[in-house]
Amino acid sequence: MIRTGLKLGALGGPHTFNAQAAKLLLERYPEFTGIAYYPTSDAVIEAALRGDVDAACAPEQMSKTGVHKGMLARITAPDSKLYVIAEAARGYDCSLLGKPGAQLSQVRRVLGHNGSIAHSRAWLEANMPGASIEVVETHSAVAAAAVLESDGSVASVGGAGLAREFGLATLAGPIDDGSAVNYWAVSLQQLFSQSPTRLLVSGRFGDDDQLSDLVRAMADLGYRLRTAYSQHTGRVLSEQDYMLRFAGTGKLQSVRAALVGFGSARLAGAWDARG
Repeated sequence: MIRTGLKLGALGGPHTFNAQAAKLLLERYPEFTGIAYYPTSDAVIEAALRGDVDAACAPEQMSKTGVHKGMLARITAPDSKLYVIAEAARGYDCSLLGKPGAQLSQVRRVLGHNGSIAHSRAWLEANMPGASIEVVETHSAVAAAAVLESDGSVASVGGAGLAREFGLATLAGPIDDGSAVNYWAVSLQQLFSQSPTRLLVSGRFGDDDQLSDLVRAMADLGYRLRTAYSQHTGRVLSEQDYMLRFAGTGKLQSVRAALVGFGSARLAGAWDARG
């Protein structure tokens, strides 16, 4: 990055799972100095697209459910304007939160955001077969507020900070079997490291040598392919929109120069891995 005093957009409030990741990004990347909170995940991304914040904290992949297809679709789209400028991975550490004085046997509804519910569902279904499991469209703090307003029959999936904020009791935890999530800071701005250790390249490739040539070119510069994601364009056979993630050491200027020879390729991220 080449700037300081950057503002990061995050979901909900200071104790949501997304906000905890945003705080971790601030710790690892001191270029970020503030967090602005938004009511939904879409609103977080929209704030970055409008330039209201310098970057948005968004999940890239989860250990149980794989890549976040919505986020990856935004990055791999040929007309994408978003760039990855930082990342941080953390454990979910989900707990089941209830109204003070309530018992686990009372719970008939469990609320939570989509990510935390997905990672806790196996425990919930095994240990609470009579309870309905509902995904809220907002965030985990809204689910926690609903617990507090209930008669004890509603519980939510949240973290320790959320329990403290709302004065909720921890009925069980952790309940996510050690799940982890990797988060990106995505931005309209190419705030790239001059000597990145991580690269993200997107592009549209078909049934020719361009994709393998690109991977070889990055290897020649000191970057090895780590992971790849693709989605079919729906136009012709074998044509895919790719996201290629590389790790290594090299110079941003050399990477930019090499990608010029690959028409559809876009340098979608160049940052330093920290922590």
